[in-house]
Amino acid sequence: MKKINILLAIFIFTNLAFSQGTAGSLFLGINPGAKSSGMGEANIAIANDSYATYYNPAGLVSLSQKEFSFMHTSYLPNLVDDMSYDFLAFAMPLGEGQAIGGHFTYLNLGDQNATDINNVDLGTFSSYMYALNMSYAKAINDNSSWGINGKYFFQELAVVDNYDASSSNVAIDVSYFKHNALNNPNLKLGIILANIGPGVTFEDGEEDPLPTRLGLGSSLLLMDGKGLAALDINYDINDSVMGTNIGFQYEVSDDIFLRAGMVNDAGDVSYSTLGFGLKRDSIGFDLSYVMADDFDPHAEMLKFSIIGSF
Repeated sequence: MKKINILLAIFIFTNLAFSQGTAGSLFLGINPGAKSSGMGEANIAIANDSYATYYNPAGLVSLSQKEFSFMHTSYLPNLVDDMSYDFLAFAMPLGEGQAIGGHFTYLNLGDQNATDINNVDLGTFSSYMYALNMSYAKAINDNSSWGINGKYFFQELAVVDNYDASSSNVAIDVSYFKHNALNNPNLKLGIILANIGPGVTFEDGEEDPLPTRLGLGSSLLLMDGKGLAALDINYDINDSVMGTNIGFQYEVSDDIFLRAGMVNDAGDVSYSTLGFGLKRDSIGFDLSYVMADDFDPHAEMLKFSIIGSF
């Protein structure tokens, strides 16, 4: 438990923890899934499982079975020691080229002792954020599909005395997925416009825009299908900056996968990732690890996720 001024807490949790930027609700940009994280968080043109509910809902039409997934991580361990992030998702095909899914994310920012500007103790408060997302996808033809997300999210940064720093809002994502791109059966392309909606307003009445971004992704099978390379380009519409995600996966065997990647965030954050995957029958286990400079809050972040089909 930390002793921290309320205004300082809000600054830390809305800026330092999620990279610099002018938008609010930046927790919506935390990328889930250890598989994707191990590949530098490049997944827009790979998304073909329940994590597609986040990265590209149009990819859900690739599902042939019902799926569930779960991920947990101690978030930004190099910054604080009691933040955690959890992701729970499901997805299922409906037939006739349609699929639905959804996910729930929860970011626990920990407990704080609050003081005012005169260092008077105001008690304790808990800070957290969550989002509930529903997804729908439909095939356009044999090689392409579109998808949409609708999401509701809530943030409680501080509720102490007469001060209430909480808010709720809604947003949508729209996306497109293309197989057999440029008549190449090994090439896939994806597009997503994420977090479209009204701005976020806290008690002070000032409105912050959502972290709206345009994402373009490509993936290419290599080495007779044993290798997979991916590149995502994300453009932050509010700050007019661009970030890139590069990833690679190698299939050692039918059930063992090695991954590596690099993140160059729009907020001038850059780090490398490593990942490992193990699949047994209908269940897959994935781990990822962030390699970054000691001053980077992402350093040494470890993600674990599980995905199953039935």
